[in-house]
Amino acid sequence: MRTSLTGLKAYLVTPSLLVNLAIGEKLYVNLAVLEDAVSSVLVKEEKGEQSHVYYFSKMLKGVEERYIQIEKLALTLVTTVRKLRPYFQSHPIVVLTNHPLKQIMSKPDVSGRMVKWQ
Repeated sequence: MRTSLTGLKAYLVTPSLLVNLAIGEKLYVNLAVLEDAVSSVLVKEEKGEQSHVYYFSKMLKGVEERYIQIEKLALTLVTTVRKLRPYFQSHPIVVLTNHPLKQIMSKPDVSGRMVKWQ
């Protein structure tokens, strides 16, 4: 698991893969959740091809490893937004995931730890 994550990091930071942006370009965030790690990739799509702009990954430690999958996904999104704030402030961003994240994050009765993240 760690080997594949390390390989992915090495692949993504290859200079020819990361691109520069013009302010206002539409960007996409792909979120991924594993048992002991979470990651996100910020991409730009042009002519049907995706180019990597930035990536983020985090090993889960302690109590974070016991979060249910949707909480791990929410944690990934919140951490990504905090880490990539300049991108979120200067570009329209679409979050891509196959989970009902919008409904979970907008619920008025989210769990205690998710309230702390907001």
